[in-house]
Amino acid sequence: MKSLLKYSMSVVAVSASILAFSSCDDWTDPESLGLNNPSFEEQNPQLYADYIQDLKNYKAGEHKVTFVSFDNSLNEPAKQAERLTAVPDSVDFICLNLPDNLNPVIQSEMEKIREKGTRTLYSIDYGSFETDWKAMVKENPALTEEEALEYLGERTDAMLSLCDKYGYDGILIDYTGRSLVSMKPGALAEYNVRQQNFFNKVVEWQAGHTNKTLALFGNIQYFVPENMSMLNKFNYIILKTASSTNADDLSLKAYLAIQAGEDIKNELYEGVNPVPTDRFIACVQFPQAGDDDKVIGYWNTVDEKGEKTLAAPGTAQWMGQFSPDYTRKGIFIMSVQNDYYNDTYKQLRVVIYIMNPNK
Repeated sequence: MKSLLKYSMSVVAVSASILAFSSCDDWTDPESLGLNNPSFEEQNPQLYADYIQDLKNYKAGEHKVTFVSFDNSLNEPAKQAERLTAVPDSVDFICLNLPDNLNPVIQSEMEKIREKGTRTLYSIDYGSFETDWKAMVKENPALTEEEALEYLGERTDAMLSLCDKYGYDGILIDYTGRSLVSMKPGALAEYNVRQQNFFNKVVEWQAGHTNKTLALFGNIQYFVPENMSMLNKFNYIILKTASSTNADDLSLKAYLAIQAGEDIKNELYEGVNPVPTDRFIACVQFPQAGDDDKVIGYWNTVDEKGEKTLAAPGTAQWMGQFSPDYTRKGIFIMSVQNDYYNDTYKQLRVVIYIMNPNK
C-alpha cells in the first residue's frame, strides 16, 4: 500500500508540474526574453528520480501493457502532438509508423522516454512489400517467382536493419495474410514459400536480438500450419480487432487464433497447440473519420445512458475480465497522436487506468 501511495502521489505531483511547464511549449514569442525556465527535473531532482523509479517498477511488474502506434513526422517536431515525450509516461511501447530517416530530435526523444521505461518500436508492414511487387509485375509481367522472393527478402532485410541503425527497442511485424480456405494448391504453395521467406528472416533476426521486443500484429489463422512453430518467438501477439464492434467479437478473434492451432496440433505438433495463449493484445482505435468518412472507434452496443460505446474503453474493460483459455495481456491503440488534441491524451489515460486501476 505504501509503494502504491508513493507511486500515486509522485505521479500526481510530477504530472501537474510537467503540465505547468509544457503548456507553454506551443506558444510563439515575438522575441527571445532571455529567460531560463528550469524543468521539473532540474527543480526537484530527487522527486523526479523517485517518480522515474516508480514508473520503472510499474512497467517491470505485472500489469496490462499499452502499445500505441504513432504517425511520426520526418521533420523536426513543430508542436507537442508530434513529440514522443508528450505521450503519457505510463505507455509501455510507442511504435513509429515512419521508421527510417528519423529526425535527430525524435532520436533524442527515444532516449529520453527510455529513461522512463517506455520503449520505441517500429512497424514492418509485409503487405506493403506485396503491394509494391504486384505493381512491378503489372509493369513487367515477365518477372518470376524467384525474383519475387529475392525482392521481398531484400525489402525485409532492409527494414530489419533499421533496428540497429536507429537504436530501436524492438519491432512490430504487421502481417495480415490471406485466408487459406479454398486457396488452390499452386497459390497455397506460393503463399507458403513467401510466408516462410519472410518469417525465417524475422526469426533469424530475433535470434541475434534477444534483448529486443518482437510483436506480431496479425491473423494467426492465416498462417500455414507448418509455420506456426515460429509464433513462440514473439513476445506479444496483437490480434486484428480494430474493426471489432463488441466485446464478444474480441473473444471470438482470440478463439479463432487458438483454434487454428488446435486444428493441427495432433498432426504436426505432437498434441501441443503451437499458438501461445499467454500474450494476446487487443487492437483498437479512438473515434475518428475513416477512409470513407465513416466514423470509426465505436462499437455497435450502447452504454447505460443509451449512447454508443466507445471501442477503446470498452476494450479496456474487456481486458480486465478473466478468460480460462488465454491471457488478456494488454491493448494496442492505433494512431494515438490524434488523441493529443483531446485534452492532452485524456482518452489514452482513461484507457490505461481502466486496465490498471490499482497501479
